[in-house]
Amino acid sequence: MRHRWRKRHDGIVAVLLDVDGVVSPFPSTPANRAHWPADSWRCFLFGGVYEVEWSSALVDRLRAIAATPGVAMRWCTTWQDRAPEVLGREIGLGTDWPWLEDSGGAFAVSPGWWKAQRAREALEEFGAVVWVDDFIQGWLEAREELDEPGPRWWDTERLLMISPDSERGLEPAHLDATDRFIERALAG
Repeated sequence: MRHRWRKRHDGIVAVLLDVDGVVSPFPSTPANRAHWPADSWRCFLFGGVYEVEWSSALVDRLRAIAATPGVAMRWCTTWQDRAPEVLGREIGLGTDWPWLEDSGGAFAVSPGWWKAQRAREALEEFGAVVWVDDFIQGWLEAREELDEPGPRWWDTERLLMISPDSERGLEPAHLDATDRFIERALAG
């Protein structure tokens, strides 16, 4: 189901979650998988070509965040509708999460990056937002080079941006920070 932005939900924290480089790290060495138990790693072949790897321990942590009262999970990924329909079914998580449409938006290092636009819209709708994407750091660096000085929509205590290493994906420390942020945001 595609998400349409609606009225403001001040008491809810939205979590915008990417897939590639976040839930599924890009192919790398086993050392880059050491942050989750070795026996928790799973894999499936998407479209007969693309190998998708994830940790069941990571999925369990994400499932706990999603079950937190006051949290609204959203897929924010180029997978679009395939995130809930294909990935969600395979990993047992997020089959009912809305996915955010890219609307033909620009790539990460450009000012009009579609995922940044969705994060900004989420800040307008929700009380707080956790935005998780492996390209956030590159986008922020590009902003430093391209933007004029002045207020920036992402400089707010209502937004937690997590930009994991693409070869490692989300790590326990990222999820610990997410848990703390959600707890503070929901406490008011």
